[in-house]
Amino acid sequence: PLVKVQIFGVRLDTARQETNYVENNGFNPYWGQTLCFRVLVPELAMLRFVVMDYDWKSRNDFIGQYTLPWTCMQQGYRHIHLLSKDGISLRPASIFVYICIQEGLEGDES
Repeated sequence: PLVKVQIFGVRLDTARQETNYVENNGFNPYWGQTLCFRVLVPELAMLRFVVMDYDWKSRNDFIGQYTLPWTCMQQGYRHIHLLSKDGISLRPASIFVYICIQEGLEGDES
């Protein structure tokens, strides 16, 4: 699988990054990557995590997603519980992330 992380907000804040894919380990994948975003207007930003099953032959398959307002994020280690496309809980499916917010970097929040 791989994880896409997207920021939706004002034009300057809108961004998208993704992890590398982990091959043949859908039950306990480890990405070990850091993704950094610059957010100028956190009050209008939404953060979305999308987990996809990597498929080199065709399109990647959707596994689950979760979206939250940027201002609702809390720092530290967090379990992001995944939802289906229809918003139905896929518990116990989750991704384990570390969130670090640094404010005041050249007037930005990242």
